[in-house]
Amino acid sequence: MNDFFQPFRALRFLAIFLMAAKAFGADTPITPGASPQAQSLLSYFSDIYGKKIISGQQEGWRGTNEFSFELNDIKNATGKLPELLALDFSPYTAPNHDTNHLLVKYAKDWYENRNGIVAFCWHWRAPVGEHAFYTKDTKFDLARGVIPGTPEYDGLERDLDTIAGELEGLRDAHVPVVWRPMHEVNGRWFWWGAQGPEPYKKLWRMMYENFTVKHRLNNLLWVFSPGAETDLAAWYPGDQYVDLIGQDFYPMDGNHGAIKDVFNELTALGRGTKMVALSENGPIPDPAELVKEKAGWLFFTTWSGNVLTQNNSREQLKQFFNNPYVLNLGEVPDLKNYPFHPAGKAVRLGFPAPPGGVAIGGERRLPVTVAIEDKNGRTVRAGNFTVTLALKNSSKGALTGNLTTAATNGVATFSDAKIDRAGKNYKFVATAKGLRKAVSAPFEVGPGAGIEREWWTNFTGDKLTDVDNFAAPPAGREILGKAFESPMKLATNFAARYRGYLIPPMTGAYKFWLANESVSELWISTNASPAGKIEITAVTRATPYSKWPHTHESESGAANLEAGKRYYLEAWQEQNAGSTQFAVRWQLPNGVEERPIPARRFIPLAEASNNSTNSVAQAK
Repeated sequence: MNDFFQPFRALRFLAIFLMAAKAFGADTPITPGASPQAQSLLSYFSDIYGKKIISGQQEGWRGTNEFSFELNDIKNATGKLPELLALDFSPYTAPNHDTNHLLVKYAKDWYENRNGIVAFCWHWRAPVGEHAFYTKDTKFDLARGVIPGTPEYDGLERDLDTIAGELEGLRDAHVPVVWRPMHEVNGRWFWWGAQGPEPYKKLWRMMYENFTVKHRLNNLLWVFSPGAETDLAAWYPGDQYVDLIGQDFYPMDGNHGAIKDVFNELTALGRGTKMVALSENGPIPDPAELVKEKAGWLFFTTWSGNVLTQNNSREQLKQFFNNPYVLNLGEVPDLKNYPFHPAGKAVRLGFPAPPGGVAIGGERRLPVTVAIEDKNGRTVRAGNFTVTLALKNSSKGALTGNLTTAATNGVATFSDAKIDRAGKNYKFVATAKGLRKAVSAPFEVGPGAGIEREWWTNFTGDKLTDVDNFAAPPAGREILGKAFESPMKLATNFAARYRGYLIPPMTGAYKFWLANESVSELWISTNASPAGKIEITAVTRATPYSKWPHTHESESGAANLEAGKRYYLEAWQEQNAGSTQFAVRWQLPNGVEERPIPARRFIPLAEASNNSTNSVAQAK
């Protein structure tokens, strides 16, 4: 073995992931005309983000007691009560649902009389057919549910009206609600995620319209809370529909760590513009570890019942709830009158986050967004504005896609903007009638266009190496033009091969992670020739679960790579049954982590082969 692989040295943290430890500037809630109480709560969140963590607890059945079992257990162990009370609307759309509005009464009391924060989730029982929320227990078809005029659509609207009616009682009482609908969608174990991201995102928008337009609910802070890492960006409803990002996290080994890698991933998903919280957890993260690792979770929310007691000892509860980093009931200022700064008149456009690099001719994993802003940079949610996107220097390359769009909730989204030529220091220009234009931060296109993926749906090999010699032609072939990440789909006898030429952006030691549900291998060559490839990591059936739930992940040693040099890279994947999700991430020598690796870091095989003067083609 040569010095291509060496023990991996310690690396610095990426600056953007430390953002929460610094001052976080509050934006306006995504709902136009948000209530003063909702604006106050979001402003308070912003002021303590990265400095403190708010304690929270999901409440089970309360019965005739003042508090539920969970709250009593915490109080007896710690002398404290959590600041955030989380409730579940699940019974309210069951055939024999509660008509006494008990949860609304509990929520009112918690906010009005105790100065607590109220959160709601909704284990939504399918409105047509089997009244269940788990995918395995219902045949409800969400693809039909988002089509007006179908029985499924009518059932969804009926349930939305029911829950909106409960939330109206909280709106009329001036109670803000941390609203967390359709959680853990990307795990697909609930029916709202069973048929993929597109129907789910349509349902999210359908709910948003029903609640904010039809029922005029202006007291909600909307939380997107995935439950696994699979296809994370594909499920994100969009900046214009999300106030906070949550994570439902139950580590397989029951540890009380800071979960910094998950915090980093979700911070990157929100591009540093959305606060990140633990919307569900089993073990409570140790506050000392949160401070040490600078994992600035906004709040934690321990799940109900024995999840609380089996994952957290009484000694741990006492230690955690009495840590000065944790904010409990009675330890926060008056939330009803907490100061906030409402948005003023719309005067300009702004790019809330840098666009980031993109592959040649490829789409971004997260779309370009342009905000309608007041003079202080706050997003103005009301009003009708149409935004146009262009390149500042159009002679560098051609920009294509849907480049004119109406803003929704103060945000214009450009999901398919593509540039046909590699280059550095590209900039976008955004314009809209009556508003001052905005110029984006510079970004890079290329140098690559993506990595090739080919797959088989009838693979009968006994081992991964059989993929390379499998006689049947692939069922499909594509260039992954966003990132080294394939979508989550269910399949049997599935196999895939990924091939391309990796172009490191800097010289030094790189570390790779490979994640999927079954078995896979990652190989890289010491140069552009496939003949020199070396296996650097593999996922086997014995690979333990990663910190993200339900995905196996393996880690490589260090690979010493040279900037700008082409390295042949290959990955194999085999799945007898289950999810086809597959992702590769890496850490650069300067500590920056890209998860997954962007497509622009790769040159597809076909592109290299078509260039007769290309050294890669000659190496083949």
